Amino acid sequence: MKSDRRQFLAGGFAFASLSFSAFGQDPQPPEQIVYVCPMHPDVSSKVPGNCQKCNMKLVATKAGTLSSDSFYVCPMHPDVVSNKQENCPKCKMKLVKAAPPESSDFVVRIQTNPSPPRAGQKAKFRFTVFHPTTGKQVKQFNILHDMPFHLFVVSQDFEEFQHIHPDKQPDGSFTIVTDLPKAGYYKIFCDFFPEGGTPQVTHHNLVTAGFKGDLLSSFAQLVPDKPVGDKLVRVVDGTRFELKFDPAEPFSGKSAELHYHLVDEKTGKPVDDLKPYLGAWGHTLILSEDATDYLHSHPTEMIPEELSEEERAKLPCKPDVVFDTFFPRPGNYRIWSQFQRKDKIITVPFTVHVPRLR
Repeated sequence: MKSDRRQFLAGGFAFASLSFSAFGQDPQPPEQIVYVCPMHPDVSSKVPGNCQKCNMKLVATKAGTLSSDSFYVCPMHPDVVSNKQENCPKCKMKLVKAAPPESSDFVVRIQTNPSPPRAGQKAKFRFTVFHPTTGKQVKQFNILHDMPFHLFVVSQDFEEFQHIHPDKQPDGSFTIVTDLPKAGYYKIFCDFFPEGGTPQVTHHNLVTAGFKGDLLSSFAQLVPDKPVGDKLVRVVDGTRFELKFDPAEPFSGKSAELHYHLVDEKTGKPVDDLKPYLGAWGHTLILSEDATDYLHSHPTEMIPEELSEEERAKLPCKPDVVFDTFFPRPGNYRIWSQFQRKDKIITVPFTVHVPRLR
């Protein structure tokens, strides 16, 4: 469900030129059928299914039937929408009547220089976004967590992880220079919110130059971490991360919370220098073992977006951070959570098995 930021959008392989786009780039017919959640009108899909927020069955409707008479949006938080006039749950502002956003999948085309990129060498990536029905380039984007474009680069075996932010160019495209540390296949997730659309997550695949391996053998083979008592524990860059779940054993198809407790490994005391990172106390990306389920989660405790950098720096530090999430299917998942201590970004990975609901 592309309008829900937890949903993965499948893309196709394109190795020769590395100029490729997200699934669904062809114009949609005027009478396109979309499936929407009765409780969360911002959740929509082009295929039947259940809402990723409340698990209700999506209802079929024509794309053009969502009129401005039943569509309301927050002027401060355009990702907050409703089919009735009420107050924004984030800032308490009254929602205003607006035209419904484009419900089709926006197209992302990626170019690299060199093409294809070479492992261990710097490569320049360019991302250009196009409207799904007009084909025109999109140049205006809403800011989500301080950035107009979030980019996740994950190696096929899940051993390499990058959460980076391309720079917007005068022509409306986004560029960034990065490197792919080792040869092989990589997954690219583009997370953005175009003006006139809904929050998007597009999925792309690429392979580095000269890679001789095969696709199947390079897939991730995740082994769940062994708990220490009632929690998972990992030490990264001098920080001890303790992770508990609520419920204690999460099940597929049910909401869950990730409870982090951060301890300074040297002193043994809870950290007292945690800083907001990209407008939040942390960021979490979760991928299923086959990379078909993508979940980008943020802490349940919101940081007011109107605060300046100076005001954010004065917020009291808390060593406990809670994320809400949802595991759509049973299986193994890799969790990458990121936190900022002073000026250093720390990424901690965990692997968990989520069973089927009994």
